Amino acid sequence: MNNLNLPVQSTQVDSFTNLNSLDHVKKMGREGDQQSLREVARQFEAMFVQQLLKTMRATEDVFAKGNYTQSSEMKFHRDLLDQQMSLSLTQGRGLGLAEALFAQMTEQYGKLLPPPTNAAGAQAPAGTSGQEPEPAPSAPVSNVNAADAKTDASASTEAKIRRFVDEVFHAARQTADALGVAVEGVIAQAALETGWGEHQLTDDKGAPSHNFFNIKADARWEGDSVAKRVLEYIDGVPITLLSNFRKYESAQAAFKDFTNFITHSPRYQEVKNSPSAKSYAQALQAAGYATDPAYAQKIANIANSPLLKNILAQKLL
Repeated sequence: MNNLNLPVQSTQVDSFTNLNSLDHVKKMGREGDQQSLREVARQFEAMFVQQLLKTMRATEDVFAKGNYTQSSEMKFHRDLLDQQMSLSLTQGRGLGLAEALFAQMTEQYGKLLPPPTNAAGAQAPAGTSGQEPEPAPSAPVSNVNAADAKTDASASTEAKIRRFVDEVFHAARQTADALGVAVEGVIAQAALETGWGEHQLTDDKGAPSHNFFNIKADARWEGDSVAKRVLEYIDGVPITLLSNFRKYESAQAAFKDFTNFITHSPRYQEVKNSPSAKSYAQALQAAGYATDPAYAQKIANIANSPLLKNILAQKLL
């Protein structure tokens, strides 16, 4: 535990001869690691200190002109020492410049990166339709096998979420822009309604409905529909009811209809121009979009999951 609130140190060896240092920081950034911003700030501070030392040495050289100890070889070794010293002086709290720069970059760019990992050092996977993650296999043969199984499950979950985001991203972004809401909120809602696309409604022949928002086929709907028994909440009590839902030709058509559904329904006017995924979800629930009492919280949890934020950051950059 870091009781002194000191900055977390890089796992890279701090040496001016380490040419892989910047590549390490770039890799952290691509992986969505919050520490990448801190590393950039710390290295900038080191460059600033190095420039200070260089200016100081230049002044010293003016007064030391003609001194036999100020040979080219001595200056070469002195410069090497100054470069290493600039890194050493910026360890820990440093001069404070790195922390100030880190705070500014976090405010500007931090929202594009996932939040820090949990105490165990692992990111929590995004939930599927608000459900708990699948339990780990019981009685593993060995710790190595258990770790491999956990890694495989995590990779499978990430691949599933990436496939879903790739499928709906452009349509979701158009919907988000049209409604003036956060794209992660729209994607999280579609993920919740369909279990990341794996449990969307199908017709009696197994054909997908492409109904990513589970909009019901009421008297206003003139297209095809599918009938399914779904879980509804009546006065907080879960009940299975048979309902008709709209069927679309494609995901693009589904998102376009959802956009029109929200735009032209008086009851959903408060949903538009919601500043965050959480407020978007709360406005949907307040307007009665779903009967699940935890509907808004489930959308917010998915929208703010580290994995989804990381994937979207890569697409939005």
